Formats: sequence, structure tokens, C-alpha cells
Amino acid sequence: MAAPDYYKTLGVSRGASSEEIKKAYRKKARTAHPDAGGSEEEFKKINEAYEVLGDEEKRKIYDQYGTADASRIPNGCGGGSPFGGGMGGFGSWAEILDSIRRGEGAFGGNWDFGGFGGVSGGAQGGRWPGSATRPVPERGRDVNVTLNVTFEEAFRGTEKPVKVRVPGKNGSETFKCTVPAGAVDNGRVRFRGKGQPGANGGAPGDLLVTTHIEPHELYSRDGADVLMDLPLSLDEAALGASVEVPAPNGTRVRLKVPAGIKDGTTLKVRGAGAPKVKGSGTGNLLVTARIQVPETLNPEQRKALEAFARATSEKVRTW
Repeated sequence: MAAPDYYKTLGVSRGASSEEIKKAYRKKARTAHPDAGGSEEEFKKINEAYEVLGDEEKRKIYDQYGTADASRIPNGCGGGSPFGGGMGGFGSWAEILDSIRRGEGAFGGNWDFGGFGGVSGGAQGGRWPGSATRPVPERGRDVNVTLNVTFEEAFRGTEKPVKVRVPGKNGSETFKCTVPAGAVDNGRVRFRGKGQPGANGGAPGDLLVTTHIEPHELYSRDGADVLMDLPLSLDEAALGASVEVPAPNGTRVRLKVPAGIKDGTTLKVRGAGAPKVKGSGTGNLLVTARIQVPETLNPEQRKALEAFARATSEKVRTW
């Protein structure tokens, strides 16, 4: 499989300066990041390209061989070898680079080849003049915590402390987490750079706080819409009714129930739902009719229903 064209991935020319490469990477990473609605796969490709082109030594190897992966560098040096021709008894470039990374010294003893990772034992006390080891920076891991909030806190928004003990840091740290009005279950708040420390000068990870909305006795959520059941008596369902319903914002709204409503029918109160986290406006209050059939009847109720049964000729079964 052909190696990827990292210059094309970042949208820069092969003669681009380090600063131009850095600017192109930041621009593309900002739009491709999964949190900004981008593709995780594309984000990985952009980071892979910058990991190579942003490092002077890796870029030199990539420009010469079309890859920075030592296992894919062709055996023997050919005309490009600094020693001329093949490597003779020394092995392939891939073997030499792997040997240097392990600190074995491919030429006997230990050497430092700059960006390949070096060790002691060569010219001038184990290093070629001006060489230096350059460990690869590694980004720290993200830290994930769950924050429980009540239905009311998620509906109106709130600010709650989050105490976190991050591996690799001393003690614990407390953050003020702002839960936006209309927050949804499994919503996420990100604190950049507050995760585990990076290695070798790499950037720290992020702290990700996931909101969990506790159950409510009346309401549930579907995005910005608020759902609730409305119990109705037989007479209300048959004759229709005007019912006062408690809205989640603390007010009460009057709802007209049409005569002959069926169990499971949903009525909508526009704009009485939760605030929308993204965009503007609010969701709706969706009220579902639940017809209550009495388990016991007093004599008057039984007499009335028996009279109703004699007066009706409506068929409820089709077979």
C-alpha cells in the first residue's frame, strides 16, 4: 500500500516552512476535531501527517524515502546511502534504524544519530558532535468523570463542583462545572488540558465531565422536549375535558382534551419544554393520555355504566 502524502493531507507544498506547516495543521485540526463535528478518522490522518512533517528529522527521512516508518524503508541504501552502494554486512536501513532505537549500536558500540534516538559509545564520548536524543512527545490521556444532576438542575442550568484526582498529579483538584440550561443526559463538558500530563513534553489530556440526569417522578426528556403522562378518567376520555397540567418550568398550563381520545394519544404544548443547548428557543411539552379504568365500582357507578352499555350499539371488536 502506498504511503500517504502528508503534504497533501495538510494542504502545503513540499517546500513549506515549519511555521507554514504548523499553521496548516492547526487550521485543519480545528475543523476536523470530533468535538467540532469533524471526522475522527480525518483527525487521526492530520495528526499523523503533522507528527512527521512537524519533526525536522522525520521530515528529512520522509522526503528521501516517502515514508518515516523504518520498517518500510527499502533494504540497502543504493545511491542514496552515505556509504555508497549497499550496506554490506551492516543490514538494511530498517534494521539499522531499529537497532539504533533499541540502543544497540548497529556499527558496534553505541551511537547517537540525532533524531533516531541515540546512546553512548561513539565519537567524542558516545555522540557525534552536535547530536542529541529527541524522545517523541506523547499527549496525556483524557480523564472521564460523571456528574449527577437533578431534572430541575439540567432544565434550568446550574454550576456544580467536580472533584477529580488525576493520575500523575499530586492530590485532587476541584473544578467548577457549568451545566447549561437544557443539558441532556450523557451531555459532555470538556476542560482542555486538565487530564493526565503528557510524556516527553507532550500536551496534557482533557478532563471530560459527562452529565447524568436523575429520574423525575413526572417528567422525562427527549432532547429539548419534555415528556409526561396525563391520567384521564373514563368520563374525561369519553366526554372531553379541560385539564390543568404542571409544566416543567414551574407554571401550570391548561390543556384541552378532545372527546373520545384514545389511550396513548399524545398532545403537544408548544414551547413548554426545555431550553435548546444548541441554537435558540425551547422544546415542547408532550403529554400522553393514559385512560384509567377503575378497579372497583360503587353502586351508582355500576348502574350508570350498565345504562351506558344498554344504550350503546357501538362495536369495539371486528371479529
